[in-house]
Amino acid sequence: MKVIAGLMVLAMAVVLVVAVGMAARGSGNDGSTGLAEVVLEDLRFTPNRLDATVGVPLTVRLTNRGLERHDLNFPSLHMPGLEGVESILEPGETRTIRLQFDAPGTHTFICSLPGHAAAGMTGAVFVRP
Repeated sequence: MKVIAGLMVLAMAVVLVVAVGMAARGSGNDGSTGLAEVVLEDLRFTPNRLDATVGVPLTVRLTNRGLERHDLNFPSLHMPGLEGVESILEPGETRTIRLQFDAPGTHTFICSLPGHAAAGMTGAVFVRP
């Protein structure tokens, strides 16, 4: 009886570890799925790091859970896949944007509303080949 109970506990632990791992993987992005979620709130982006792959479209769902307007802005828009990417969201608003990167590197994004980036509302997309 103790062996069966021990096996059941072990099986439940394995299921829990797999479930937590799957949830953690789904909470950000790994650059291969092309999907990510970013929450804008209280002068921060969560997460503030995204991963992408050159040539693979990245769909980002933005949700403003803050009490004031926020945006996601790439200050350096030198790449055709980033031209015009700026999304201003009112409190409670959700919007989906699509990004595609033509070259590897680090592409910084900020909230361009006055004082927000200076207060730490910044992030980056790390693009690998």
